[in-house]
Amino acid sequence: MSENMQNIDTMNLNDEIKIETKLYGLIAEHASPNRLFVLLNKLVKADNADAMMIPMNIREDDFYFTLSNMKKSHVNGAYIAAEYQEKAVELLDEADEFVQVYNKCDFVLRDGEKLIGTYLEKNGALNGDALAKEIYEQFIK
Repeated sequence: MSENMQNIDTMNLNDEIKIETKLYGLIAEHASPNRLFVLLNKLVKADNADAMMIPMNIREDDFYFTLSNMKKSHVNGAYIAAEYQEKAVELLDEADEFVQVYNKCDFVLRDGEKLIGTYLEKNGALNGDALAKEIYEQFIK
């Protein structure tokens, strides 16, 4: 990266979200204590990418409304916590083979007004740093 690019004032330098910032949510009933967003944002910041994951504390009663309305939002995607992974499947417009096999979705991408789902934790080995790295490598970088 050129020296001029490093001096550009991005949200990763001052934690500001701009219109062009790729924005991802962490959807959980208790999202704030989940450290995935912190780990992911550290990777984003280290790479000077213009993206951010924010915790979204969503009650069970509001889950369907929140995820279905993501289609018309500026949020690029979201990680879905374990308590909502089965419910997310029925709201997807497209699902990869892992969603179909496991009947769970732990990450959605918004493509226009479509939600495309995948299941990253299929092997159970992804957690913490490994999960953050997988999300960053596949969807943000």
